[in-house]
Amino acid sequence: MTKSLTFTNPILPGFYPDPSVVRVGDEFYMINSSFQFFPGLPIHKSTNLVDWELVDIELVSGHAICRPSQIDLNQATTKINRAEFGEFFTAGLYAPTIRFHAGRFYIVCTNLKGRSSMDSTEDFGPENFIITCDNLSDPNSFSDPIYFDFHGIDPSLLFDEDGKVYMQGSWIYGYRKKPATVIRQAEIDLNTGKYLSELRDIWTGSGDKVPEGPHLYKRNGAYWLLIAEGGTHRGHKITMARSDNVWGPYESYKKNPILTTQGSYHAIQCVGHGDLFMDKEGEWWCCLLGRREINGAYPLGRETYLVPATWSETAFPCLEPVELQQVVSFEHRQLPAGLLVSNSPPLPKTVRLDSPYTVYLRTPDLQAFSHDLVSHRIELLAKPMALGCAEGSPVFFGQRQVSLKSEASVTLHLDSLPADGHCGLSLYKDTFRHVSLDVNSKKEISLATAHKTHEFGFVNARTIAVASSVKLIVRSTIDSYVFSYELFLEGAWNGELELGSISAADMSGDDFTGTVYGLYASGKEGKATFEQFLLVQ
Repeated sequence: MTKSLTFTNPILPGFYPDPSVVRVGDEFYMINSSFQFFPGLPIHKSTNLVDWELVDIELVSGHAICRPSQIDLNQATTKINRAEFGEFFTAGLYAPTIRFHAGRFYIVCTNLKGRSSMDSTEDFGPENFIITCDNLSDPNSFSDPIYFDFHGIDPSLLFDEDGKVYMQGSWIYGYRKKPATVIRQAEIDLNTGKYLSELRDIWTGSGDKVPEGPHLYKRNGAYWLLIAEGGTHRGHKITMARSDNVWGPYESYKKNPILTTQGSYHAIQCVGHGDLFMDKEGEWWCCLLGRREINGAYPLGRETYLVPATWSETAFPCLEPVELQQVVSFEHRQLPAGLLVSNSPPLPKTVRLDSPYTVYLRTPDLQAFSHDLVSHRIELLAKPMALGCAEGSPVFFGQRQVSLKSEASVTLHLDSLPADGHCGLSLYKDTFRHVSLDVNSKKEISLATAHKTHEFGFVNARTIAVASSVKLIVRSTIDSYVFSYELFLEGAWNGELELGSISAADMSGDDFTGTVYGLYASGKEGKATFEQFLLVQ
C-alpha cells in the first residue's frame, strides 16, 4: 500500500512571488520579490518546508534590504501597461536568487526604476546588484549592493565545480519588441561585479514569449537550464533545456512545459517562475509562484507554492501538478522525519512597528513613525505627500494580507489630526489601487477610493466631530471588502456603521503585488495618533 502525506498550498500565502530556495544543513531558506516595499527581499527559513518564518524574527528585520541606506526605492512607481487588460506593472525589487557557497550566502536581484510621468510604452530601467551575507540572522551582516551592468531582470548564479561563477538573466530588448527578452549569461567576479567573459545569449526559450527567471543547475556533468515563459500571468509556464557545455547550445525539452496551468480551470492559475532544490535525503522539490482565483478575484496576488519533483540521473525532471491540498507519495521518496508536518503558530494579531512583518512604501523616513509598546499608541508625523503618490515615500506602514478572510482594525484619536491633511486605515496595492477609511482635518470620515482606472475620490463623507475617537474596520471575504467605523461617544462605543464596500475583483488584475493593510498620514504638519492596530487572518 502506497503511503502518502498531504500539505497545504500556498506554503507562503499573501504577496510573496518569485521564490528562490537554498538548503544549508537542516534548514531551507527562501527569498522573494518585494517590489515597492521596504524592508525588501524577505528571507524565510524552514526545517519542514511548510512552516516558514522570517530569518531574524527576534532582531526585527528578516530581509536582505534592511537599511534605507542600502538602496533607493523611491522610483519604484507603478504604471498602467494596458488598461483594457488590467495590467499594472510595478517597479522595485524583482525576482531575487539566493545561493550558498563556501560559507557565504549570495543574493542577486534587480531594482527597476520608473518615473511618475513615464508613458505606458516605456520600460523601467534596471539596476542589477549582488548582496553577500555570512549570517542571515544578523541584519548588519548584509552587505551594501555590488552593482553589475546588465540590461535585464531576474539574475541567477551557478557556482561551477572548477571555481568559476556564472550569472544568468533575462536580457531586455524591449517588452513591445519581438523577441522581448532572451536568456543571457556571463562569467562574473562576485567581489567586484565585473564580468570575466563576454555576455552571450544561451537560450531563447521553447518558443513562447518573454523568457525570464532562469536558474542553471549542474548534475552529472550536464547543465540544466530552467526558465519561465509566456509572461507572468495567463500564459505562464516552466520550461527547461539541457547542454553538455555551460555556454550551450541548449537543447529544449521535447515535452515542455514541465509545468503550467494555462488553459485550465484550476483554482491556482499563472504558475511559473520556479526554483529546483534538494532535501537532505536527495529528493527534489520545486517552489514556484501562482495565484488563487476564486470567482474571478485574486487580490492577494502571486503567492509561493511547493510541488514534489522527480529527477533521475539523465532525464529532465517531472513536476507534480500544483494543488491546494498537495499529496506527496512515499512509495518512491524518502522523507526525513518531520518534513511536511506543520507546527506553525498563528501570526501575531497586533501590528507593531518593530515587527519583521511590517513594511513601508519605498524608502521611508523612519523618524516619522513611533510606537509606544506599553500603550500600543502609534504616532505618524504627517508629510505633504499623498498615499497615492507615484514616487517618493508617503507616511504609510502596514502588513500583507495573507488570508482571503481577514479583519484589520485600529482606533484613531480625533484630538490630534494632521493640518490640512488626511489619515486613516488603507487597503493598499499600488498607486492606482488603494481604498481607505479616511479622516480629514475637518473630522469628516469618507471612503477614499482609487481602484482599477477610476479616478481618485472621496465618497460617502460623514461628520464625526462629536466623537473623541473612531475605530476603523476593514473586513475581507472571498468576494469583497467591507469598510466600517464606530464612534466613541460619552465614554462608550456607539455601534458599528458601514461606510461602503468594494469587490475583491477591484483589487485584482494582471499585476505584480498583493494587498497590504496599513495606516497613513499626510498633511502640512502635525501628527495622527492611532491605538491598537490589529490584524486577524
